[in-house]
Amino acid sequence: MLFRKSTVSRTWLRLAKGLLALCGALVCLLLPVTSTQAAGKAPYVNAKAAIVYDATAKKVLYDKLADTPMYPASTTKLMTAILLVQHLEPDSPVYIGTKAAHQPRVRLGVSPGTTMRADDALRALLMKSANDVAYGIAETVGGSQEGFARMMNVQARLLGCTHTRFVTPNGLHADAHTTSAKDIALILAEAIRYPRIVKAMQTPSATVAGKSIRNGNRLLYSPPSAIGTFIGGKTGFTSKAMYCLATAVRRADGHVMISVVFGAPRKSLMYRETIRLLTWANRMSNHSAS
Repeated sequence: MLFRKSTVSRTWLRLAKGLLALCGALVCLLLPVTSTQAAGKAPYVNAKAAIVYDATAKKVLYDKLADTPMYPASTTKLMTAILLVQHLEPDSPVYIGTKAAHQPRVRLGVSPGTTMRADDALRALLMKSANDVAYGIAETVGGSQEGFARMMNVQARLLGCTHTRFVTPNGLHADAHTTSAKDIALILAEAIRYPRIVKAMQTPSATVAGKSIRNGNRLLYSPPSAIGTFIGGKTGFTSKAMYCLATAVRRADGHVMISVVFGAPRKSLMYRETIRLLTWANRMSNHSAS
């Protein structure tokens, strides 16, 4: 008799647990699915820092250490490009002095004393990522690297950058030369306001000072439709910064989306994670609108 009572108790206990589980499942089914759930979790990013910024809505959609100061490598040249178009007309001369000509690679490779048009210098800066031309722009516009760095930092503050201290015009390593992924997103958002900069970013190949150059940004040539329409961007690499990429695209609804990844361990990951972040952000936005 005792055995039968114990068996009945266990049976009722199992039934009660089953009913509770069923009720829980029904509640979950009845709850509304949020757009975030529908679009899926944010992608994992190997890069040290990353951001997706809706420049139209001025809203951060993804943030991984985006306010942490880091080495930006040649994404620095976005600010150099802004100051060039602000201070020089397309046909204004840019002088490449001795210090400029002897900057470390990557270089356009012109001789000291070379003069080129400002918009040719802009193409060499953004397509070739030429360190010698960046230095020549700095000396032409700012009088010296130090003077130009002061101009860069003033402009950064005007754009709302809060973690930026520029030292060089080309992003070559200096311990004090740091910015954040978010600040570079703000700088790129400003850069694409200038048609001259966008035109240079979207030029596949050109001849500057007798040198044939090709745009090194792979996203220019075959941007996946899922990320939106490619506007422009800037690559960067140093051994301490690792691979960096800032990218601006236009979504189907007209919003400008900006992705920045800092410190990717491989070039292929720099591009792959940019595509993954922008694709995810667009999918999130589509679910929010539906």
